[in-house]
Amino acid sequence: MAIQCSTGPLWSFELGDALDLIAEAGFSEIELMVTRDPKTQDPALPLRLATERGLRIGAVHAPFLVVTRSVWGFDPIAKVKRGVAMCAELGAGTLVVHPPYLWERRYAGWIRAELAPFAAAHGVKVAVETMYPAAVAGRRVTGYRWIKPENLAAAAPLVVMDTSHLAVAGFDIVATCKLFGPKLAHIHLSDNAGDGKDGHLEIGSGRLPLTELGAALRATGYGGPVCLEVSLSRHGADRSMALAVLKRNRARLETALRPDNSHILHE
Repeated sequence: MAIQCSTGPLWSFELGDALDLIAEAGFSEIELMVTRDPKTQDPALPLRLATERGLRIGAVHAPFLVVTRSVWGFDPIAKVKRGVAMCAELGAGTLVVHPPYLWERRYAGWIRAELAPFAAAHGVKVAVETMYPAAVAGRRVTGYRWIKPENLAAAAPLVVMDTSHLAVAGFDIVATCKLFGPKLAHIHLSDNAGDGKDGHLEIGSGRLPLTELGAALRATGYGGPVCLEVSLSRHGADRSMALAVLKRNRARLETALRPDNSHILHE
C-alpha cells in the first residue's frame, strides 16, 4: 500500500512550503488538493515543485469542496474531465471526486453510465468519496446522494473511503471496507472522536478501530494508496507544530500497516 500525504490540511501554507513540510516529514508521495490557490489548479507548477522535493503526485483531489465550488467552473462533469487531464499530465493514478448533490441528476447519471469507460479510456482511476449528512440548526440534513456505503458502491465504479466521514455518518469503517471490496481505490485516513464532528484527528487519538481496519485491508489484498489526512487547523501556520504532527502520524501509519506491529496505534 502506497502511503500518501494530502496537501489539503496544509492550505494555510504556500504550496512550496507545504511540500517542503511533507518531504521533511518523510513522505515520498502526495495527494494534491486543488484549492482556490491558482498554484494548485494547473499541473506545471505543482509538478515542478514536487519533483524538486523528491515527491511524486500520486493522486489529485478535484475542487468539490464547498469553498472551491467555483474553481474550474460549476459543472461537476467538466471538473472531472479537467481533473483527469491534470492527472494524466502529472502522472497521478487517481482522481478523487465527490458524489452528486441531490439536485445534480445529470452528474449522477453520468457517474453511473459514463464514468467508467471515460476513466478507462484515459488511464486514470476516478473514485467517488464517502460523504456524510450536514448539521443545520441542530438537524441532520442530507445534501449528497449515496451517503450509505452500499448505495455508493452500487452507483460508482470506484470509491474513496474517508474514515472520518464514515464515522460522522455513523458507519463502521471495517464493515465498509469489506463491503467496498475491489471497488475501493483510495483511502483518506484519520481518526475520529465519535462526536458527530468531522475532526480528522491524529491517528490513535480518537475512537476508530484503525488497527482492525489495517488488518482488514491486508486480508482483502488492498493495494491502493492510503492517504494521511489529519487536521492541522488548531496549529494555524505554525511550521514546527505542523511538521511534528506529520512526522508523528506518518510513523504511526507506516507502523500500523505492517502486519506484525499494528497493535502500536493505541498504545
